[in-house]
Amino acid sequence: MPPRSRRAPTRRLAALAIVCAACFADLGPSDAGTGSPTAVPEPTTTTGDGTGLTTEVGPVCGDDVVQPGEQCDAGPLNGDWAACKSDCTLASCGDGLRGPTEECDGGDDCLADCTLARCGDGLVNRDDEECDDGNLDDTDACAHTCRPVGCGDGVVQDGEACDHGPLNADTAACTLACAAAVCGDGLVGPGEACEPSIAEPPCADDCSLLSCAANTEPDPGEECQVADAGCTGLCTLAECGDGWLAEGEACDDGNLVGGDGCAWNCRLEDCGDGLQVPGEACDDGNDVAGDGCSPTCERDAYFVFVTAETTSGALGNLAAADNFCQDSALAAELPGTYRAWLSFPGDPPAARLTRASVPYVLPGSLEIVAADWLALVSGSLAHAIDRTAAGAKLMPGFVCSDPANLAWTHTRATGSPFAGDPCSGWLAGSGTAVAGLVHATNLGWTEGCADVDCAQKLRLYCIEQ
Repeated sequence: MPPRSRRAPTRRLAALAIVCAACFADLGPSDAGTGSPTAVPEPTTTTGDGTGLTTEVGPVCGDDVVQPGEQCDAGPLNGDWAACKSDCTLASCGDGLRGPTEECDGGDDCLADCTLARCGDGLVNRDDEECDDGNLDDTDACAHTCRPVGCGDGVVQDGEACDHGPLNADTAACTLACAAAVCGDGLVGPGEACEPSIAEPPCADDCSLLSCAANTEPDPGEECQVADAGCTGLCTLAECGDGWLAEGEACDDGNLVGGDGCAWNCRLEDCGDGLQVPGEACDDGNDVAGDGCSPTCERDAYFVFVTAETTSGALGNLAAADNFCQDSALAAELPGTYRAWLSFPGDPPAARLTRASVPYVLPGSLEIVAADWLALVSGSLAHAIDRTAAGAKLMPGFVCSDPANLAWTHTRATGSPFAGDPCSGWLAGSGTAVAGLVHATNLGWTEGCADVDCAQKLRLYCIEQ
């Protein structure tokens, strides 16, 4: 038998080195001392020559190439709450995971098409619904509030003079019988000092006190004298909702119901006056477009920011993390409700955050971070989330070793969670978690730095709801 060649193994080893050089995919920035970036090894097939050496790369979920047997493959954007799940199957309604275009997926308030139950869907499936006839028509038996029509439902029906819903009262402008309060109805309503049918104190036919007209000192039943500041012509102290226009009031229509031109605090209702009333989705006191509230008082953007304050990984629970964001917003007088972009075990942002259909913008500059929720979880931002709630821009920095550049996330760009138990479930300042680079616009904005020490104090990303 001829001697075995010693050069063949050398050639095979060289081929193996070339193949393995492409066996890992860098999914985010890394920095010395912060842990290595995520690497995904690709399975290989053997040649069958008995050597055990690999010569070709086989299909793998996560390589960003749709292979036979895969429904999809978005590479680093695969995830259980993403359009392409971590097993390379497409997100679908009913899989128990809320995909990026789904309002919900499972639960008492979730319909079969993964939209949230709402009044008018024809199903009585919410605790606040007593009926649901599939429409929002107030002229039939079920009102737009999904409650049977009748006095107290807030809808004026045939036979009713008014209906202020929970504001109905026998001392209010609309009585419990849905009748407009008037002098002589036996009830002392707004703007009345007394009722003639009630013996004491003596009452005139116009529901004024008989003693009010001539005397100079308050008599029994009188609250003040007409000549006094803040006193009505009935010798009662003026208050909003009594129908008497007093000093400091822009209007007074005799009720405390909003949406009728005069607000509950006796201010005129106008879009842009800073007072949100029924029929307005918002009112920020200006007519600037793109700042969260449009000139017609509709939502046209939601705010997103990174906190100026920092915290270790011992955050506590979800409520504590959200409060951290809310406190930061309140300190900067930023309106709205905020939640943290942070994955708690089994509860990532993709599952718990509201999904806006309008742009996410930065406070102060109003620069657009993402056009909507789908853009926010696309893996690429239009602008880095590098401003605080007060609109202050952070100094640039792109290294994982500088905590000032980082925000706790443990969340992939799709809003899905990273594996593992970050900082012992965010309860301890020990262990590690994934952090984002606040100046990045690629995947690194949320998954740029792996294995960050939980004892370090980092920022949080906060998303308006």
